[in-house]
Amino acid sequence: MAKPWRKKSLWPRVAKNGRKSYLVGFYDHESIERTKTFGSARAGRTWMEDYCTAERRGIESLRRFLLDLDATEANAVDARTIGEVVELYFALDADPSIESGLAPTTFARYRTTANCHILGKPLHTPANKPLPPARYALALASQPAARFNEPDAPRTWREEMRSAGVHQPTRTKSWAVLSSALSWAAGSRIVPEVQTNGCLLANERSISRRRSARRGGTGRAASGRRRGSRVPSWALSPQAVEAIRDQMLLRVTDRDSIFAERDAAIVSLQYGLGARNQEVWGMRWMSLSLGFAEVVEVVSGGQLDEWGKTEHSTQRRTATPSILALDMERWRAALRRWGHPARDVDFIIPGDLASARYGVREQLGACHFSASQAQKWGPKYFNPAVKKVAEQAELAGIAGATPYALRRGGISLRLRAEDAQTVAKECGTSLQMLDAHYAFAIDDLRRFGPRPVDVEWREARAARHGGAPERPRLRVVA
Repeated sequence: MAKPWRKKSLWPRVAKNGRKSYLVGFYDHESIERTKTFGSARAGRTWMEDYCTAERRGIESLRRFLLDLDATEANAVDARTIGEVVELYFALDADPSIESGLAPTTFARYRTTANCHILGKPLHTPANKPLPPARYALALASQPAARFNEPDAPRTWREEMRSAGVHQPTRTKSWAVLSSALSWAAGSRIVPEVQTNGCLLANERSISRRRSARRGGTGRAASGRRRGSRVPSWALSPQAVEAIRDQMLLRVTDRDSIFAERDAAIVSLQYGLGARNQEVWGMRWMSLSLGFAEVVEVVSGGQLDEWGKTEHSTQRRTATPSILALDMERWRAALRRWGHPARDVDFIIPGDLASARYGVREQLGACHFSASQAQKWGPKYFNPAVKKVAEQAELAGIAGATPYALRRGGISLRLRAEDAQTVAKECGTSLQMLDAHYAFAIDDLRRFGPRPVDVEWREARAARHGGAPERPRLRVVA
């Protein structure tokens, strides 16, 4: 293809107002003759040299040079905001329907956090009143994604959240969501402008260990500090569990007693197995046999799943205390007396206890809790029982306990009698987790020796009812 050439006999061309222009003729990538005007001879000669360089590389290189595609694409990349990248992350990587996507409950939590603290979307109160979006979120979402290759942008956002009064746990969760999105973007060809995760580069300690941060307040000392290695509401004791069970069994006003027995059975099951909420909803009657419980399914986001929260949370066996086996015996008999099926394939906590229109029914006819039922059980039934029990002076410390405190309490009780390796394996957790959060229970085992779970639990129940502990019955829940 011919080299570019100077147009006209005079170079430059001088207009009537005296302004000079330099015209260059050339053939484009489609062999069509065209003209380009420059304001100086130097600019024209430089462009002609660049043309020759691109033309020697081939037609495609010449096309990119003439259409300035490199600059166009660079501008498009610079124009993409971090908010758009986060939206791509949710659509292309995090969506539960995609292979290797997030679990439904994790996705919902990430989505809610991002909407509020990263994307700055409109919010509503529980009464559906609109709330203005957070300013720091709007400022973050509008920034170019390329800025997040460096740590400055994430640091600024984190400080803005702190200045806005966002609590430390929420800041930590929001940081994790943004970091996940950036890690995906850095490894994806879809987002070439992000090559590194700026959150990882901001490697200074982001969680304060000061006394004020540990207490959730200011640096000034507070009066009335609770004594003890653990707040009683974090891991429930056998005495607290029995008090909560009794309170639930008393709640029969304006409803059938079978629902009170169901709530007490849930407390026993979660505490006795040290199980997570989602694992309790997925337990079937066939899961209990020969002194062990098989955790093979969970109900997550209202759907039955073979995979739990962690790698080893399902496909495991955990020992069943005899007092729990007795509670399950009684609960199964109560279901059958009430006329509800309790086959081996049925779920221990059925979702259709109130009506056939509730719960989620699977192909075998068994019905488990729906997402709504699982979400509402704690606030609707467990929390009121805890609040009532906390009115007792000796149990006032359990105020604010959640159903997950049953799992922590069950694990703590087992650690006072068993080695940590066994407890970690059977409860679907890790030794690192036990060492970080349950050291107080391990220390009790070292100081006072083993105290079997059944003994502790039965004594607590006997103390509540003013009698001798029930003797274990060697019957199997079939």
